[in-house]
Amino acid sequence: MSTSSASFRVGAFVLAGAVALLALFFFLTGGRFNGGTLYETYFPESVQGVDVGTAVKYRGVTVGQVVDLELVAAEYPPPNAAAAAQAVYQEVMVRYRVDEHRVGVAENIASDIARGLRAQLVPQGITGLSYIDLSFVDPHVYPAQVVPWTPKAIVIPSRPSTLAQLGDALQDLAASLSKADIGQLASQTAALISTLNQEMTSGDAHQAIANANTLMAALNQVVQQSDLPGTAASIRNLAGGKQTRQTLAQLDQTTAQLAKASAELPALVASSEATVNQAHETTADLQAQLLPILQDMKAASQNLRDLTGALSVNPGQILAAPPPPPEGSK
Repeated sequence: MSTSSASFRVGAFVLAGAVALLALFFFLTGGRFNGGTLYETYFPESVQGVDVGTAVKYRGVTVGQVVDLELVAAEYPPPNAAAAAQAVYQEVMVRYRVDEHRVGVAENIASDIARGLRAQLVPQGITGLSYIDLSFVDPHVYPAQVVPWTPKAIVIPSRPSTLAQLGDALQDLAASLSKADIGQLASQTAALISTLNQEMTSGDAHQAIANANTLMAALNQVVQQSDLPGTAASIRNLAGGKQTRQTLAQLDQTTAQLAKASAELPALVASSEATVNQAHETTADLQAQLLPILQDMKAASQNLRDLTGALSVNPGQILAAPPPPPEGSK
């Protein structure tokens, strides 16, 4: 009985050890054999704080983890010594798996990269650890890198971390300061200060300040000598006086009369138009009545002219006498 119990204990201990070894193996491999799509990114900066098992996040949500990282030259050996000197072979390759179930909709990764999907190292506070963050940025500002080898996984381009960008900016500033002539800058600053001091003490600026002070004193004196309260009171009395009220009342009455006349103006215009139309009709009737009379008078005038011409030739025609003989006849 004791032998069986001891064997059971030994077997349980061995089984527990095997389970612990398997758990340790999966932990150290960072879930290398877990499902998900394999990606890799090349970082031209230090990946301090990133190791196998480091989280990969998309907009703050963990969607995968790092399964491998090493130098690019070790994963993709350069073809020759000249190629090994290139900066691209000095970068660090980080390979990771992304669980599509955590991402949600599996989109076209090529179009996402073209739209600006980039990987960035993000530090986690003061712990010294970092994680890989996937986010969209301007692809024109952070273009995709072209590598001279055939990647073993889908490549998501990287973009510099905040610390790397800050370091680059400090380096550029230091380079600019190293190129600047500090001595000449100091002498120019001293000359500028001296010029400003001279202008403020005896130059045009000093004169302008003095003139401004004189003008302010004169304005103050004018204000003190003028009776501003009395003037304001006079204006108030004038605004509230009897004459002003009468003028306002007359203006109101005139405005009312104008409004009344304006209201009557359309009727007056309509009456004028009716009168004009009636005058036009009367004129037309008169013209129709006068036209036959004028025509008769015209015909009578023509007959009178004919009679006058005939009498001038034969005056005796009026007495029924024969016409005179022609000239030259006996």
